[in-house]
Amino acid sequence: MENKQIIGLFVHDHPGVLLRVTSLISRRGFNIDSLTVSPAAAEGYSRMTIRIEGDDDQVEQFINQMMKIVDVKRAEIMPEDSSVASELILIKISTDGNDSNEILSVTSKYHASLLNLGESSMTFRASGTPDEIDSLISEVGAFGILEMARTGIAALENGDKCIND
Repeated sequence: MENKQIIGLFVHDHPGVLLRVTSLISRRGFNIDSLTVSPAAAEGYSRMTIRIEGDDDQVEQFINQMMKIVDVKRAEIMPEDSSVASELILIKISTDGNDSNEILSVTSKYHASLLNLGESSMTFRASGTPDEIDSLISEVGAFGILEMARTGIAALENGDKCIND
């Protein structure tokens, strides 16, 4: 069954690690849907969160191959039911002034904050699960999206378990 799966990586913070990880993904024929990299809580390490599409067996094999990269200390599939995931979006929506209240009504459902009001545009910031962000985009699309930037997924496992244990 093809589905999007989130993978968490705990890696050494060295030049070239991102290239080695993404090269492996490319060689295996996966498409990266989302990629987020940031410093980890542990000094000298980074945390990568990657969302790819593939069936369970392909992704499990990918995890095993990922662990062969020297700088990868841990790689795990992060199932949706046992993880929390969020991303951020900045989105600029076209407005003619008459639809401003309607746009505010739609964006308020997603707890989006109005950051800038232009003569013919409104810029918002929102955060939520990938599905919530997709729904926001879908709903405001009717007004006209002028520009948007998404951060990519950040995800952690539920409970006390940590990828850097």
